[in-house]
Amino acid sequence: MHERLKFVVERAGLVWPEVATADELAELAVDVFLRPPPPSRMPPREAGYMETARRGMLTTRAGALAAWTWGSETAPVVGLVHGWAGRGSQLGAFAAPLVTAGFQVVAFDGPAHGESPGVEASVPRLAECIVEIAVQRGGVHALIGHSMGAASAAMATMIGLTTKGLVMIAPPLSHRRRMERVAAGLELTPEVRTLFYGAAERRVGWKDEDVDMRVVARRAPCPALVFHDPQDDYTEYSGSEEFVAQWSGARLVPCPGRGHLRILTTTEVVAETVRFVAAL
Repeated sequence: MHERLKFVVERAGLVWPEVATADELAELAVDVFLRPPPPSRMPPREAGYMETARRGMLTTRAGALAAWTWGSETAPVVGLVHGWAGRGSQLGAFAAPLVTAGFQVVAFDGPAHGESPGVEASVPRLAECIVEIAVQRGGVHALIGHSMGAASAAMATMIGLTTKGLVMIAPPLSHRRRMERVAAGLELTPEVRTLFYGAAERRVGWKDEDVDMRVVARRAPCPALVFHDPQDDYTEYSGSEEFVAQWSGARLVPCPGRGHLRILTTTEVVAETVRFVAAL
């Protein structure tokens, strides 16, 4: 029993106990849930984006995060927020067009991602970092987020962030939906699965029902533009349809055939994003 969990725990370099209670198994599942994989090597295309950026650090309660800036330091700020197991460079295709449109662009590696420190990451933790960064930068004109980063950008508006607009690319619908996928992948028993949900909520520090795009949609804090491939195999297009329908001032653009990552370098997605941000 729990052979799949044992395999994943040991592969992550964690210690598997000889005898484990259901509570201990649940905590190990949370360790897996919150621990991103080691960063992969940066592809040449992304490295090219970063060559024109100014390297720096952003101080947050989660640690000093690696950051990159393009454009004039006096221009309005547009933030780029990567997703799970990603890095700031993945959204680099947006930088030059936004600078040309008159914006300063800031990208960063979130906690436990890329060149930034940390072991654990979550939507709420990244949202808190976004709010801190926005304060340091004197506010943000708009945010462009991918996957988990899209959800974190939206959640940031629930804890104090004010911005003129959000661009969300392949966003997940809810924290609970991802936990359910992880629990199924780890083949947790019903007892451990229930304990896992509670332990994850305590560790993250937010209630599951609050980490949900539908909660943000009901508030509709700002105009939103959402891009999603209907066949995305990582985040569900139907989830975007659901929350966009509840968000006054939001628009969903289907991007068939672009997948979960190629969508970030799709010319039409970049161009429409720049038009949207410039019109805010």
